[in-house]
Amino acid sequence: MEPIGFNKERTCEVLEKHDLDVLIASTPVNVFYLTGLPTLHVAANPILYVLYNQYPSLSIVRRDGEESLITWITYRSVNKFSWVSDVQGIASPKAAMVSLSDKIGEWGLSNSNIGYESLMPSYQSEYLRSSFPNASFINGDQAFLDMRLIKSEEEIKRIKKSTEISEKAILNMIKASYEGITDIELLQIARRTIVNEGAEGWDHLTMNLGSSDPEAPGIGNNLKAGDLNRFDIGTIWKGYVSDISRELVIGQISDEAEEVMNRMIQVQEFCEQNIRPGLNMKELYTDANNFSKSLSKKGRAFITGHSIGLECEETHLFSPMKKLDRPFEENMVLDIEVWQSFKNQGLVGIEDCYRITSNGCERLSSLDKNIFIK
Repeated sequence: MEPIGFNKERTCEVLEKHDLDVLIASTPVNVFYLTGLPTLHVAANPILYVLYNQYPSLSIVRRDGEESLITWITYRSVNKFSWVSDVQGIASPKAAMVSLSDKIGEWGLSNSNIGYESLMPSYQSEYLRSSFPNASFINGDQAFLDMRLIKSEEEIKRIKKSTEISEKAILNMIKASYEGITDIELLQIARRTIVNEGAEGWDHLTMNLGSSDPEAPGIGNNLKAGDLNRFDIGTIWKGYVSDISRELVIGQISDEAEEVMNRMIQVQEFCEQNIRPGLNMKELYTDANNFSKSLSKKGRAFITGHSIGLECEETHLFSPMKKLDRPFEENMVLDIEVWQSFKNQGLVGIEDCYRITSNGCERLSSLDKNIFIK
């Protein structure tokens, strides 16, 4: 079994950079990343996720890249999914912590720098602190992020497939749309498409019909002629997520809405054309904002680039909320979205997935960017 995204060499470099002797994964997403064990909520049988409170799965990696895995003793198929050979079976939360502590002691790291997730349950972190009073406990969130930001070819393949399915779901929603259709019916179309295409499920099904709340679809809102409608879909394919959105109008689109959308596309394409390995993310964000302002003084474009992979928003690389002071690197995968508020119609904008290559930025999405009109 080959690792999906985990890279031993890069992991060693990251742990060295953060001065961590051992790093502990306690959340399902990072356990999956380090081991391949199907701990995600979209696994074929998400039993390890469901029973996490009773039989927690934990994984640890040493500074030299050596790994160990702790999981439910009844789960007999670890070797079908995980590349980790050192596996300990447990039957209770306490047993998990005893096994974890024993392994740290066996590795001779009782007085070392131990990295842990900020989301680690308190009973786990408290047990470790009491077991290793002379150790230094360090927040390891950034170490996990540094490992996950650079994607393997297999990860990129999965994100691209996820993107294709999200686009099919959006197209099927658009094809089925007519005046009077409800958001309930449209969500059903999206879900059926995603499942029929072989994906495990969806990360998000964001949608607004006119002025409806995009974060809370499925309450019976009707599509009306002339309204702007946004479909924002994230499919999960073999654990990996995409993030695509498109706009639809039934009937006549206003010149003003079309003008705003054209600007949003131009700003997104400015980002696409300028992102390259070595360019600082803060610099790109400043340049993109200046370009947006040069197009129009009316309204404000919200420009965001967030890393995608096992989560839809692993972190914001650049956005109004957060800007990382670091360069883009080859094989980062990000979603570039540009929005502007529009009257009482919510947001007008565009959202696509991209891979950073040695030469620049490659769009993984393929849908037409303009507002769809029926």
